[in-house]
Amino acid sequence: MEAFGSAFAGLPYFNPLMIVNRSETCATTKLEQCRSFGVNMNDITEKFQRFPEDSPDLTKEEWRARKTVIQQVERLTETRDLPWLPILSKYEVRRVLTVPQRDWGHLLFINGTTTQYLLVMIFPDECQCGNFSHHDYDALTKYHANKFLCLAKYIWHTEQPPRWYVIRATYLTPTSGYTIPPAFVRWQDGSTAFAGLERCYHIDANDITPALSLSEVERIDAILKRSEDEKTPAAVRDALIGKQKPDVQGAAWKTGVVRACAFCEAVPAPGATLKLMTCARCKLVQYCGKGCQAKAWPAHKHFCNKPAA
Repeated sequence: MEAFGSAFAGLPYFNPLMIVNRSETCATTKLEQCRSFGVNMNDITEKFQRFPEDSPDLTKEEWRARKTVIQQVERLTETRDLPWLPILSKYEVRRVLTVPQRDWGHLLFINGTTTQYLLVMIFPDECQCGNFSHHDYDALTKYHANKFLCLAKYIWHTEQPPRWYVIRATYLTPTSGYTIPPAFVRWQDGSTAFAGLERCYHIDANDITPALSLSEVERIDAILKRSEDEKTPAAVRDALIGKQKPDVQGAAWKTGVVRACAFCEAVPAPGATLKLMTCARCKLVQYCGKGCQAKAWPAHKHFCNKPAA
């Protein structure tokens, strides 16, 4: 899109924010465009009315899961409510070169108020492998919902409407069938119906925990092309800059990555230990016994190198 935008850079009053991209990953850009052009202009539903191959930014599984969710939200939205429109299929707070997989937000919906949001995180099934991102989806979902509200408050810090910025967030997995409960979408049903939902969270401006970094707010100002006079006051910056991270406190994360036999892939049972022997030559792979090591050798010998002294 930058190469496409450069063709218009010489035009008077040109601004990169004028280009609407259905595969946009920068949440700052998309929020500003929702205010500038309206939420209908930023609706990405059409992206999921084509073929998965037409969306190279998503895997086929990610594309299909998001399409399923979008169809459900459209079906569950009642006529008396403002429609929920998807505006981001995968996002980061601000555009950077490399983003760890766990730092990506997923499917985000907005309605005509531009102050109410639905965040649907789409994960593989939970597992206890010890990977930071694979067992505590509650913490990751709450983290992304909180950080998105921090972004909205930072961009529109001068606004204080009665019903300030609010986000509802949930996460779905293949086992759940990517099914959304109706009360998650229908805000008019009240908080009572929502309170009993599992894996669903409601966060408003009063619940925000500072989560933006200094480099992030600097990039946000750069994206919005704010002048020195327009920059966010220091008091607002200080209130939103923090070191909040996902509160991953599960046993799997504390235990760490579980080692498996490099041949038979055996892993210890929950609460048990599995003694592994390390390859004496390369020191890189481990086996549960000499039998597995002998069976693995014909393939492993091509990669087994003794470390240099």
